[in-house]
Order: sequence, then structure tokens, then C-alpha cells
Amino acid sequence: MSGVQIASLRPFFSFSQLRSKLLAKCIQFTPFLLNYCQINRLNRDLGSLKHTLFTLVTVLLLGAIEVNSSDGFWDHSKVHRFHLVISNTEWEAMKALDPNKGQPPVDSSKTPDGTKREVHRSRFPWATGAMTINRQRLNGIGVRYKGNASFNLMRGSLKRNMKIKLDWTNDDQSYKSVETLNLNAGGLDPSKLRDAFSYWLFQQAGVPAPRTTFAELTLTIPGRFEKETLGLFTIVEQVNKSFLNDRFGSKKGLLMKPEGIASVEFHGDYWRFYAPLYRPDDIPTAAQSRRVMDFAHLVNHGNEQEFRDSIASYLDVDGFLRFIAVNTLIVNLDTLLAMPQNYYLHLGRDTNKFVFFPWDLDISFAGWPLGGKPADQMNLSLIHPHSSDEHNLIDRLFAIEPVKMKYDKIIRELVDGLFSREQLMKKFDELEKTVRDARKRDKTAVKARNERGYPAPFGFQPPGIREFIDKRSNSIERQLNGTETGYIFKHGRPGGRLGHLANGNFGRGRLAMHIMIQADINEDQWVTKEELHTMLGEWFDSMDREKAGKINKASFIKSLPDAFFQSSRKPTGRIPEPYVAEGLFTLADSDKDGIVTKKDLTTSLNRLLKKKDSDENAKLNQRSMMIGIRSLIRQ
Repeated sequence: MSGVQIASLRPFFSFSQLRSKLLAKCIQFTPFLLNYCQINRLNRDLGSLKHTLFTLVTVLLLGAIEVNSSDGFWDHSKVHRFHLVISNTEWEAMKALDPNKGQPPVDSSKTPDGTKREVHRSRFPWATGAMTINRQRLNGIGVRYKGNASFNLMRGSLKRNMKIKLDWTNDDQSYKSVETLNLNAGGLDPSKLRDAFSYWLFQQAGVPAPRTTFAELTLTIPGRFEKETLGLFTIVEQVNKSFLNDRFGSKKGLLMKPEGIASVEFHGDYWRFYAPLYRPDDIPTAAQSRRVMDFAHLVNHGNEQEFRDSIASYLDVDGFLRFIAVNTLIVNLDTLLAMPQNYYLHLGRDTNKFVFFPWDLDISFAGWPLGGKPADQMNLSLIHPHSSDEHNLIDRLFAIEPVKMKYDKIIRELVDGLFSREQLMKKFDELEKTVRDARKRDKTAVKARNERGYPAPFGFQPPGIREFIDKRSNSIERQLNGTETGYIFKHGRPGGRLGHLANGNFGRGRLAMHIMIQADINEDQWVTKEELHTMLGEWFDSMDREKAGKINKASFIKSLPDAFFQSSRKPTGRIPEPYVAEGLFTLADSDKDGIVTKKDLTTSLNRLLKKKDSDENAKLNQRSMMIGIRSLIRQ
């Protein structure tokens, strides 16, 4: 067996999980051994030697796969055993911060070694502890809480969503090649199976999606808890570079986790307006940021022919239709179907196309408390699954007849196979059997601590998954037979929650965010008096087209979009809302003469800073800017 033959083994073992040094050493060392034997004329039983070496390499490689592959971990037919040990000081320091109450106490804002404690998105402080996974102890791990509604509504419970970083203090530390664990407590899911079941369905339907498994977690806080049962958690794979490499064949695409936008919104030609909304994992290249902006422009401003001709060069259309189809069939409204959150957007390095894939599925299967009655949600429309608010990407795609026919075909293909009543029941039975005993212990522990368990927000009670499968299957059958049109969710207010610019929604909140982004030149998340004055001066210069040094009210309001989006393609809609434009002019026209000068506009927002501090070093962050703008401009 020559070195060339050994090298030919590489493609066979080229799984993304096989990144261990042991594999590389095996492959590199074997040709050396063979050459050494041949050079020294050890040919008496060379055939036997080659066979022995081949067997040795095979055993080592398979051993490396077993030891280092994460495949064995991501198995939702298993319930792993986790034990978290953390000091009382670290446990207390981990408490979520209330943005309305300022910074945490000094003693909890620092780690035991005196360094500043890291805080995720100004809310969740990181703490350190130790984790034992299936009897393997891992020291120096990082742990913090995570989540929005699923975290907030479980206030008072010991069991809450957490994120664990096994490599927090040791870059080489992992478990089965897994460095990060997302522990979902299932606080809004009485079945504890919505996450795992939904992710599995996405995977089977051909949509990139995280893998899952289950774990029972116990907690020790010396002097406070000793192996206290927290209960059953769903463990969800982290979406990171390893995930991208495995699903897309490269770590180098642009990964984004949008928040605040459901459709693809266009915000002009400056990336700084997109970054807070699209939330890229890394700083994008100029080509990548341009690609995002051009995609958004096509979706929102391309004419009918341009959209039809170009959309497939920007978007993995088949993948997007499958993403929408699965969300529709499992009635997952707490994503871009009705909310501006809970999904990932990836721009491929090689394809240069965008792919959507899911995140946070714990209130799928008609479990969203804000989505209407469970009976209505289970009748969600197949042909109009998104909310009644405008969703340009879905609406424009469905308006293309061949694309709509492809979507209908995908729905029927899934309903006849993966989503048939029989297949869904079979899979659910398997999952329920896996967690049945652990779920009983979970309920017992919650009851023993006198915790409320499922919080029933607004009195909402989600359907059981068996009930969902039965009633959803009936509704789908009626819709496909043409005897029912299905339920379309409607937000309670114009513009709903689809995004910042839905139905021209450029109000005070959007204005405050826009000022923060445009004025914060050094991108330190603070706006100083100098930065604010510089931005307002530039606004005036762009609006004063005649260079007269003054602007009347009509010209001021008409030219505001030019100030917001200077030398840039502009979004459509009312920018800003009329009451915002009126309010800005009134603030600047302090002498009430109907005319605004550059000095008037430049100093118009000084009151925001004076409320903070009269010193020249006074500055505003996004929260204080938001509060200030709302106090100065009345709706």
C-alpha cells in the first residue's frame, strides 16, 4: 500500500467532524513507515506487513472518528447526563441585567481574577464553572442565560435557557468536538419536544438546520444546592463556522441573524444602516455588504421584470420555498412569517446566493401565544402563510407562476411523505419514548420547588402535538381539496411587527436608531455632542439646495429624506412619518418664525444632552437617545 494509496483514503474520511490531529498524524506517519520498511529491504513478509499496517491505520482512523466525531453526541434518541457546578458568587453574577436599572454592582461586574466580566448584548453576564457530561468533567466552562420571551416568562424558575461554552478558558477543550451548547429549557413548550421535532423535520425536508439531542441537567452550588435536578433540556447545535463548513462546504460565507426585519428591507447604500438589523457574525467584505444591499434593493425596488430575471441569481429559491413550506406545515409563526426574528440568513462564498434557515422553534406546532387561538393557528393558510402585512419577498415570489407552482409541488411532496399523518405520529412516538421518564422527573422537580411550570401567557394553552398532527392534517387536506382557504394571521396594529419600514413605519424609534447609526462615526455605540452637531450640520447642508442659509417648513419636510440618505438610493414610503418631520422642524424653529438656519438645526437636539449632563463630554447611547427623542417629539 503506497503513500499515494494512503492519500486516497482522505476523501473517504473527509467528514467535517474529523478535524482531529490524530487523523492527520495517522495519514502522515503511515507512508513514512512503509518507505522505511522498503528502504531497509524488510521484504520477507512485506505483504503481511502491509496488511497489518492497513489494519492498524483503519483501527486508528475509526477510533479517531468515534472519539472526535460529534455525530454520536447529536442523537435525539439519547438523553445525556449533565451536571453544572458553579460558585454562589458566579451564580449571582450571572443574573440577567435590567436595562432600566443601570449597570450591575461593581463586585459582580468583575470576574474572580479581577477582569471585566463579559456581558452578552448588555443583558446576560457570563460566569465560569465546571460541567460534567456523561462522567467527563470539563473545568473553566462559560455559562450565561439566553432568550427573550422564553427567558422572561420563566421568571422565578430555577430552570431557564442557558448557553454553555466548553472552551471558555481553554481553547482546546470540547466534548466530542462540540465546544458550544445551547440548553433550551422548553419553558413555553409543555411537550418539551417542539424544538427537536421541528429541527428534524427541517433537516429531512432538505433545509440546513441545527442538530439536537436531549440532556438532564443537575446543579450544584456549594452551600446552596447539591445535585439539584433542573430537569430536561433540548440541546441545540450552535450555528458557527463548523456548522457552515458542514452544511455549505465553507466557513467563509457571510452569516447573519437578522432581528427587526422579516422581509428583506432596503435601507439605502450605507452598510452601517444594515449592520444593527442584519447582525452579521463577522465584518463583511465590501462585496458581501454590497450584495446584501443590492438584494434588498431588488426585492423592494426592482420592477417586475428585473425581479423575475434576477431573483434566482441572488436567492436559493428552492431552498427558500422549502424553508417557508416547513414553517407553514408546522405553523411556526414566530419567525419571518409574522415576526422579524428567529431565522438565519447566509450568503454562500461560492454560490453568492442567500439561504434562509431556522432558529428557535420551541413555540412551533401552533404554540405562539400571540398568533391567535390554537384552533385558528392549526388552520394556517398554505397559500398565504405569512401575516396580512406586506412581505415583499414572499409576495413577489408567489406572484411568479412557475415559482408558485414549485411551492405547491413542494407542499404536496411533503404532505404525501414526511408530513403524512402516519409519518409524523411515528416520529413523535419515537421522540416521546426517548424523553418520557426524564420529563416525569422534570415535572416532579418543578413541583417540589413550587414553581409554576408552563406560564400560560395571556391564558394561552398550546395544543398537544398529537392533537396538532391530527387537526393540522385535516386542515391541510381540506385546503388541498379546495374546500378551505385557511387562516391568515393579522397583526393588531398597522405595520405590525414585520419590520422597521413595514407600511412606511419610520417613526420616532426608527429616527432615534437612524441618528445613532449616522452620528456615531467612530462606532463606539455612543453619540457625543460634537458628533451630533456634525451630523445635524450635514443634514442642513444636504437640504439647503439653494445655499441660502435658511430653509422654510415645506422645504425642510420635503428634503428630509435627502438628509437621512445622502448620495444614496432611498427606501420607499414616508421617511419619516409626517408627525416626526413636523416635530423635528418645531424643535429647530425655536423662535417660531417659520424658518430654520444651520445653527437652529445643529442645536435643536441639545436638550437631549442637557438632560444627561451639561458638560461638553455628555453623550448618548441608543437607549437614552430613544427615550429622549420620544420625549421631545410627540406622536
